[in-house]
Amino acid sequence: MQPQAIISATLSEQLGNLFYAIAKADGTLSIEEYISFSEILEGQWGAYGEKNIERIKKQFNKAQKEDLNSTDCFEAFSEYLSKNPNVFTKSLKTLIFETSNAIVYAFAKINKSELNFMARLSIAFKNADI
Repeated sequence: MQPQAIISATLSEQLGNLFYAIAKADGTLSIEEYISFSEILEGQWGAYGEKNIERIKKQFNKAQKEDLNSTDCFEAFSEYLSKNPNVFTKSLKTLIFETSNAIVYAFAKINKSELNFMARLSIAFKNADI
């Protein structure tokens, strides 16, 4: 068994915000997007532990229940990233992109709003590496 990767509760919550923002970028959240989000968390995020997976899902569901603005959720994640760039390892950033891509391609194809968030995420990661 591999040792568990460490991420904070705050980072888990911000990841929930990010994935919600990506899924809700076009103003709607499809069941296909939610299923894809859940499946990739269960299948790919195991190294981060069940507790963190549950935190990510809980924040995603909270944002959905409260119908939070996707841009506000994305900005909250971006602000956390800019203040804490050292917690975003290369492997974590790759997993975040893979998860985000799975969400945006779950329902039809990527749309303009989702593409915008994906581009902004890429730029935010690049800026954090400076």
